[in-house]
Parts: sequence; C-alpha cells; structure tokens
Amino acid sequence: MTTRCEKEKVRSVLRADKDKLSSGSRLLQKVNETMNIPDPERAARIQFLKEQVQKGTYKVDTDKVALSMLKDLIKDL
Repeated sequence: MTTRCEKEKVRSVLRADKDKLSSGSRLLQKVNETMNIPDPERAARIQFLKEQVQKGTYKVDTDKVALSMLKDLIKDL
C-alpha cells in the first residue's frame, strides 16, 4: 500500500517534471520565433547567389568546399 508521504513525493516529482517541460516548451517556442525573423542581409545574399546561378556566373570555391568537408570529417572522428 502506498503511503501518503510516497504519494506526495510522486506528486512533487510530477510537478517538477511538468515545470521542466513547460520551461523547455517556452524555450523552444522562442527559438522558433527567433529563427522566423527575416534577416535582410541573408535574403539579399541568397538573392544574389540565385541570380549568379541563373546567369551561369556562380563559381564554386573548391578549396573552401574541400576544407569544409575535411573539417566535418575530422569532427566526426
């Protein structure tokens, strides 16, 4: 049989878990809101790159790509 003290401990743990979940949920909501804020500089850069690709003038920096690939590979080791 469960004692009153044990029931209170369970309730206390459940309240703490609920508070943690609520806090995490609020944090996740703030992150999502922040990510949805338009960044004019980024939008301009994306538009610039799109235009280069459409015109066929976009040039890939192969050294930069290779370096990035190596960094990712080393990070995963």
